Amino acid sequence: MRLRSCTVATEGGITRAAQRLNRVQSNISTRIIQLEERLGVTLFNRVSRRLELTAEGKLLLTYADRLLQLAEETEEVFKGGIARGSFRLGSMESTAAARLPELLSTYHSRCPQVQMELVTDTTASLITKVANCELEAAFVAGPVSQHALSSLHSQQELSTQLAFRESLVLIAPRSKNFTQAQDAVNEHLITFRSGCAYRNVVENWLIDQGGTVKSGMEMNSYHAMVACVAAGTGVALVPESVLQVITIGKMIQRLPLPPKYANSETLLIWRQSYQPPKLDALRQLIQNQWDHQATQSA
Repeated sequence: MRLRSCTVATEGGITRAAQRLNRVQSNISTRIIQLEERLGVTLFNRVSRRLELTAEGKLLLTYADRLLQLAEETEEVFKGGIARGSFRLGSMESTAAARLPELLSTYHSRCPQVQMELVTDTTASLITKVANCELEAAFVAGPVSQHALSSLHSQQELSTQLAFRESLVLIAPRSKNFTQAQDAVNEHLITFRSGCAYRNVVENWLIDQGGTVKSGMEMNSYHAMVACVAAGTGVALVPESVLQVITIGKMIQRLPLPPKYANSETLLIWRQSYQPPKLDALRQLIQNQWDHQATQSA
């Protein structure tokens, strides 16, 4: 019954949920009504032919996700600790574009029974989703402060592991002929939406330089962001690793920032109480990368 409610929530309606579960719509509708009566709450609001979760529905979904993950973890343990099942992994857009393709390819070859689902979002949103059991783990910009965790009103404690080190750089239109980053303090910013850790970094840098935060555009794609910078719309803060995998042409210039702002760490986060084999396999691959780098530099 809870699985049906979860599917209705994720699919946004009974018709699509019925198709996914290979059940008739009336059966699912009846089960949801029975669950609402049993719990004494309304789980869904009917809005423009869609079903949207109420506050009680969102709370139930959190518990249902935890129960499903625990059931899956239990099955893994009794089947010899083999990594299997679905794995909802979150990531910042930059990490997904520049860092994860090779890592996830290796992971897939070693854990073929795991069905990976990658979800991209801002660091703030990813932390919330992991704490609320909507994601099993996520790559976020560090540090993950205790203040941020306490604001979630969640009993979940998060563990972290260093995944990557990033060098952040300010990019600007070459037509501006800036000689240093400070020359760009009065330009419009092109950023991801609020909650993006790199947006916080560049805004803090501007304030420290005595500049004013002038938001130009909010985007969800580094390709679009770089294109807008090239067109002269404004400036943006981008990881060097991203610039290595997209074409930036000659219309962009890089402006280095002080180490305080340029150096950033990407962390893998997960709930401390949740450590199934599929997560252990990912953590081991990350550790292998660091071990390899240490050997190469020795």
